[in-house]
Amino acid sequence: MSPGPVPKTTTESAFAAFLQQAEPRVRQLLRRLCAHPGDADDVLQETLTKVWRLRDSFDADRNGEAWLLQAAFRCFLDHRQRQRRQPAPQEHVDPAAAARPCDLELREEVSHRLAQLPPLERDLLVGFHGHGLSLKELALRHQLPINTVKSHLHRARLRLPKEPHDED
Repeated sequence: MSPGPVPKTTTESAFAAFLQQAEPRVRQLLRRLCAHPGDADDVLQETLTKVWRLRDSFDADRNGEAWLLQAAFRCFLDHRQRQRRQPAPQEHVDPAAAARPCDLELREEVSHRLAQLPPLERDLLVGFHGHGLSLKELALRHQLPINTVKSHLHRARLRLPKEPHDED
C-alpha cells in the first residue's frame, strides 16, 4: 500500500528550504547580469515570487538549481525589456547648451584634434576613417606590420576624445 500523497505543507517547506539554499547562487548570477545591485535584488525577488507560484511544476528528481537559474535568467530578460520600454528620464536642458555646433565649428574641432596627434597616427586615422583604406593598404603604404597599424589606430582613437584644453 502506498503512503498516499505527501501533505502540501511538507512539500512547501521542502521547496522553501530549496529556495533558501539556492538563493546565494541565484543572487550571484543576477549581480553579474544586472547593471545595478538594486536591480539584481529586484529580479531576485521577482524570480522567487514566480517560482513559488510555479512550485507545483518543480520536479525534485531533476536539476532544481538549473531550473531555478533558468527562471532567474528569464526574469532578468523580462526586467531588461521593461527597462528598455520605459522612456529615459527627462533632464532639464538649457536650449542654448543643447544647440548643435555648426559644420564649420565641427571641422575646426576635428582639425585641431587631428593636428595634436603624431603624424603617423594622424595619417593612419585619416586614411582608415577618412579615405576608407584597409588595414592592409595602410600597412603597405607605411611599410608597417598590420598589428602595428592597429596599435597606432587604437592609440590615436584614445587621444581624440580629449578636449583641446586637456593637452599634456
